[in-house]
Amino acid sequence: MIFDFLARSEDGPFSSQALDRINSLKGDLARAALISSRMIFRQAQSITSTLSLIGLPAAVLSDDNRVLAMNGDMEALAPRIRTGAGNRISLKNLAANGLVLTALEQLSVAQVSNVQSIPLAAEGNAPALILHLMPVRRNARDIFSRSFAVLIATPVCAAGAPDMRVLSGLFDLTPGEARVARELASGASLEAVSIKLGLKLETVRTYLKRIFLKTGTRRQAELTRMLSGLGRLAT
Repeated sequence: MIFDFLARSEDGPFSSQALDRINSLKGDLARAALISSRMIFRQAQSITSTLSLIGLPAAVLSDDNRVLAMNGDMEALAPRIRTGAGNRISLKNLAANGLVLTALEQLSVAQVSNVQSIPLAAEGNAPALILHLMPVRRNARDIFSRSFAVLIATPVCAAGAPDMRVLSGLFDLTPGEARVARELASGASLEAVSIKLGLKLETVRTYLKRIFLKTGTRRQAELTRMLSGLGRLAT
């Protein structure tokens, strides 16, 4: 970690008093950086543990593709998905591995800000998976935190709409938003959702906009694809 101290050129070089003052802060800055790194690690562990409770294999990745935390469900997918050299995420399928690396690179340079979904072909008795790379949006003022993303795996073979508690817990959806998301995940149109839930079509559209914002998706097809596989989770 590097700290830069700047001054106006017309003020000349730092005085000895200013340098002494800056040097006196070294210990405080080092302690702040250490505490911050520990908090990031614990937060990453909390994310993967929570997702494990609802049956989702997950790993938290740093912006340089290093695994900050991985739950047991994701570890059980090895060797299809595992940590490789330098504690970086690695997929056995080279094509899918390349897509994950490209998605991470795009997230790190802010070329995309929405969820990236990547298919992973079936292998033997292991089902095909959809990998969802979800960017974690952070407070810009949180200067010590490293940007990272959550990688979640869901099986393609799963059927049915996801449980509302899963939707609410995973994406912080309100009960109304979760009901709309669940219907959309099953393939229903906005008009069909409006009729089934007894809501005005404009209300459904408003809910959809909020769901897009909270899930990081932009289109209804993208939302449905991302939610596929959640239907296997226990109700």
